[in-house]
Amino acid sequence: MVDLGILYVAITGTLLLVALGVGIRVLRDVVGEARERHRKRRSGELERYTKDEEYDRVHRDPTEGGDGDGDGATSTPCPHCGADNDAAFDYCRRCASPLPPGG
Repeated sequence: MVDLGILYVAITGTLLLVALGVGIRVLRDVVGEARERHRKRRSGELERYTKDEEYDRVHRDPTEGGDGDGDGATSTPCPHCGADNDAAFDYCRRCASPLPPGG
């Protein structure tokens, strides 16, 4: 008869190895994409602060209201990346660059 403890350890170990393999593959793809973007920025193929529509679509600031277009009356555009920021902010919410005093 097969010991259930050994069977449990074998199945759990196998599942952990599969999860580790998938995690390493995903991490490798993320690092590869970051290196490619860094190479493009250094060679001039990509501007340093490009607008990322995917990021804007997924990461909307809930303080901006409904559609996240940042057209509120108290917004200050970032001089580096163009993101709209609340007038009370000292640093940009997207690129963390200092905002001009007085908004």
